Amino acid sequence: MSALADGPGAQGALTRSRLVLGVAALWLLACSILTAMAWPHVGPLEMWDPDDYLRLQQVRDWLGGQSFFDVTQYRIDPPGGVPMHWSRLVDVPLAAIILLAEPLIGIGAAERLASVVVPLITLGGLLGAIALLTARLTDRRTALLAAMLGTTAPLKLFHLLPLRIDHHGWQTMLGMTAIAAAFDRQAVRGGLLSGIATALWLAVSLEALPMAGLLGLLLALRWTAGDRGGRFPAFAFALGGGTLALFAATHDLAAWSRPWCDAVSPAWLGPLAATPLLAGMGGWWADNKGPRAKLLLLSAAAALGGALLMTTAPACLAGPFGQLDPVVRRFWYENVPEGLPIWRQAPGNAMLLLLFPLLGLTGSLLAWRAVWRSNAGARDWTTMVMLAAGAFLLSLLVQRTGGFAQACALPGAAWLLARALDRIGRQRLSAVRIAGSAIAIMALSPIGAMIAGEGVLALRPTGTKTQDVAGATQGRSCFAPCTGLSGLAQLPPSRVLTGLDLTPRLLLLTPHSYAASGHHRGAPAMRRVIDAFIGPPEVAHRLMVDRSMRLLLIDPAGSEAGIYAKAAPRGLMALLLAGKAPPWLRPVPLNGSTLKLWQRVD
Repeated sequence: MSALADGPGAQGALTRSRLVLGVAALWLLACSILTAMAWPHVGPLEMWDPDDYLRLQQVRDWLGGQSFFDVTQYRIDPPGGVPMHWSRLVDVPLAAIILLAEPLIGIGAAERLASVVVPLITLGGLLGAIALLTARLTDRRTALLAAMLGTTAPLKLFHLLPLRIDHHGWQTMLGMTAIAAAFDRQAVRGGLLSGIATALWLAVSLEALPMAGLLGLLLALRWTAGDRGGRFPAFAFALGGGTLALFAATHDLAAWSRPWCDAVSPAWLGPLAATPLLAGMGGWWADNKGPRAKLLLLSAAAALGGALLMTTAPACLAGPFGQLDPVVRRFWYENVPEGLPIWRQAPGNAMLLLLFPLLGLTGSLLAWRAVWRSNAGARDWTTMVMLAAGAFLLSLLVQRTGGFAQACALPGAAWLLARALDRIGRQRLSAVRIAGSAIAIMALSPIGAMIAGEGVLALRPTGTKTQDVAGATQGRSCFAPCTGLSGLAQLPPSRVLTGLDLTPRLLLLTPHSYAASGHHRGAPAMRRVIDAFIGPPEVAHRLMVDRSMRLLLIDPAGSEAGIYAKAAPRGLMALLLAGKAPPWLRPVPLNGSTLKLWQRVD
């Protein structure tokens, strides 16, 4: 694979230390801008997504005495609670900062500090991985340009804003780290580091499986085609061993008998541990063998993993949402834009998913063409083209993977920008060089692609529908901007029937327990809540009596309320929005709040 530090020309024009300082300066500038943007949200703890609230609540529960191995949310659908599929790995840095800072600044400020600092640290790791990957593909000057472009990628940065403490930013950072390590000039070291990073990537979220699988497949194909030195065997061995070690370190003995499909569990240890371990150990023996022996080894390893998966958990072949209740799918899953394909997105989101990744993919193809006679360079860029194309196609199916697709597009876009700046730099007039450089940077950046997309949308005929198909009623949700929750927090702890979107923030800010939240392992509870709001009042009454719920809470201006009311004009939610509460509900005033609260009085 191509070198990071030894090439002449542009590679030598920027030293390694200057590249590190340049990336650090870009990171500090990005941190300053992002913190300034998010600062009004820090004081009132107005996070960007319900999962951010629930992540902080999970950390609170752990620090409050809940077992490290137990990530059940007992205040959702009590008394049993809802087991979460999230990894404790993402909780560790948050908890560490809170524990260190609490004696100095108090628990509230410590939580806010951790929620600001951890995403920004993750951003620094991501920018470093992008720069390292690009330097290994081409040169350090282009690597610095890739990091610069990376500070303007909106889909990527959204997952790394201060207070954005869910796992999506970690997924992108660990994924790019795994890819960067795979291009290490020292084959065994690169394979080991890439395998470990991939194991961490999968442990944080099984959503990494398609791209992690593609990375492993490409390394296996290169190995079969003659890439020697132990890179693929080291990768496979580290991936399998790392997966086993991480699962054992973050789960208790009881977890070994729970074949969950939505996270690394015994159901997945066949393809994610047994297959790579067999491929890795056998790979050392087959490293000097021909393609036929290598293909036989890979086929045997894949067959072993597939057989174990089909034997222990065949339901997992349908994916984590394959058996989701159809009512829950209709009213919840199909109204969450980040999980929907591009044809279910608003036009602006669709343009973000399309334009910059296509630009980066074009740059990667042109970079491959420029070095196609070079064996190592051509193989490297071929691998990068396939990874960028895979990430792009995945983002068309699941919107929240768009940030990773933008990250994979950065090396190709930076290569285009470097060549454009070279041509502009040969112009005689300084004014032409300055203006041309500014135009090139803007045109080849994610921001430029976003502006171009807005221009395309502006050309559409007046009256063209702009809302996404996932639900035209989507609007404000109380997980961020609603106010006046102090009155609710001061009431005696009770069990509350409320919407799925409201629950995560209310868990954090009130002492109450809630019927359900928008997390798929709690699908039975979610179905009960949906039925209560779209059904006649007696359905909710029966549920509240059976589950000892005393309070009913809604956000009249929230998107969820609108979805229920539109689907069932005679259901409970529609009646509540029309001011026609049933007689067994007594209004409870919440001064200064946009929420509406009732108490069951029968």
